[in-house]
Amino acid sequence: MENNSKPYYLKLSSTLITITLLVLLLYVGRNVLIPLFFASIFCIFLIKPCSYLERKGMHHALAAIICMLLSIIVMATILYFISSQIVAFKNDLPTLSNNLSKASDNLQLYVQVHFHVSYSKVHNSLQGLREKALASAPAILGSTFATLSGIIEYLVLIPIYTFLMLLYRNLIVRFLLATFSETHSEAVASILGKTKFVIRNYIFGLLIEMLTVAILSFTGYMIVGSEYALLLAFLIAILNLIPYLGVLTAAIISVIITASSSNPVVIIGVLIVIAIVHLVDSNILLPKIVGSKVKINAFVTIVGVVVGSELWGIPGMFLAVPMMAILKVFFDGVEELKPWGLLLGEDLERPSKQERKMIRFKIKKVNIKNND
Repeated sequence: MENNSKPYYLKLSSTLITITLLVLLLYVGRNVLIPLFFASIFCIFLIKPCSYLERKGMHHALAAIICMLLSIIVMATILYFISSQIVAFKNDLPTLSNNLSKASDNLQLYVQVHFHVSYSKVHNSLQGLREKALASAPAILGSTFATLSGIIEYLVLIPIYTFLMLLYRNLIVRFLLATFSETHSEAVASILGKTKFVIRNYIFGLLIEMLTVAILSFTGYMIVGSEYALLLAFLIAILNLIPYLGVLTAAIISVIITASSSNPVVIIGVLIVIAIVHLVDSNILLPKIVGSKVKINAFVTIVGVVVGSELWGIPGMFLAVPMMAILKVFFDGVEELKPWGLLLGEDLERPSKQERKMIRFKIKKVNIKNND
């Protein structure tokens, strides 16, 4: 009987070429794909309330409009509170500048005393850094303008895409089912159902986690006497969506904001609050609320966040975990891709004695074959 199986090197080559093309597509089409992915996630989350309104006899277009308007009102309210705090913080920018100047002078004095470096060398070094910063200011300004333009574009496109996906969601599902053969339609329907369940529960868990983190942070900031307790609470709740890296970014920004109007004792108190909230979140909230919805190990999560940042910037960091959750559902639903789903999973249980024996036997068999 003729063996039609492809050689291993051919399978490896085709897999690497496919992954490379997918990564290239994600990078080249990021301006189109980012709002589409955000809209898809929001659409999955809004399907349930939209379907509820439709079951009550409401027209599907009107139900989609009501769900979108309610979500926009909620987001606008959150943005209003954040912007009002930012405007209040703007008044303390001169104080922040003075504090940074004092910190720079203290740093120069410390370097001179402890490292025996002359004042002229330290001054010239800092002056060189200032000149480089000023020289790069136009590029930074241009990058900031491009970022703001992109944010405004996303704020317009994402609601439109979300509404249209809600409106035509049944058509999209029928298209996906019709794309595959009849023999795979049941598996495709199962993957779509699991994806909807995982993403909806994941976002719901994130909202609960964000609210809990914001309340704990706000309470802690009020206790230590931070002037911008509400702004910092919103900040850490939003940045906490970025696994592992968000809390570090929140700590740095919180110290800078607090330094504009508070003494070092309050700054230390803010750092202690962030550390306590992070411990509570990572050991209690995240495993119980979010971790039960998405079973992805920490190593893959960090790699996914870094890769998402390289491909899509900040939006990629936020989209990394839900995209990996969708991939895991897809991998688990396709027999040939189940090893990839196993790689993304969080199975920390030690293999049984029989499984370990089988693994050692396979490794030994491969070694003997290679030696021959």
